[in-house]
Amino acid sequence: MLSPLGAGRGECGGRSERPFGTARRLAPALLIAVLAALTFSSPAAVSKPVVQAGPLAQERQLLAIEREWDDAVVNRDAKVLDRILADDFRLIWIDGSVSNKAELIAGVTNRKATIDPFSTEDVKVRIYGDTAILTGRFTQTARLGTRSETNSFRYTDVYVRKAGRWRAVSAHASLLRDGPR
Repeated sequence: MLSPLGAGRGECGGRSERPFGTARRLAPALLIAVLAALTFSSPAAVSKPVVQAGPLAQERQLLAIEREWDDAVVNRDAKVLDRILADDFRLIWIDGSVSNKAELIAGVTNRKATIDPFSTEDVKVRIYGDTAILTGRFTQTARLGTRSETNSFRYTDVYVRKAGRWRAVSAHASLLRDGPR
């Protein structure tokens, strides 16, 4: 999940040099924070292979990974993001630009803004074999000095299970113009 100020699922990931201003300019930061998608759990959720878990167990595991991802954005934790994101990960920003894994991690770790802790809402998990699609929304606040900006996003995160591990391969967030919906 990203914030225009923060580089995360909603954040500017690698673009924190953009001036603090309109939601349109700041939304990428919130988007990275979104990724970003975006809500991840313990490292074990990603690092231990899944042994034919049932649908509910897989859903819980994916939601835990989402929570861990969100926390990693807030805490600027490159190690956790590296573990969650597949090497070929792609993030599509609200302006249509695309960032890869390295750019997203650099944006999160090098951002100037602070991202307040946040959580996702209205999350739907759909699993199709070794592919999972998570959709939901989040509201994120980014702070830079005495300034702050809060934006709401809808997001889609796509995961693929390889060697029993779920890895995020793609994410996208859209800025909600009128706040949470």
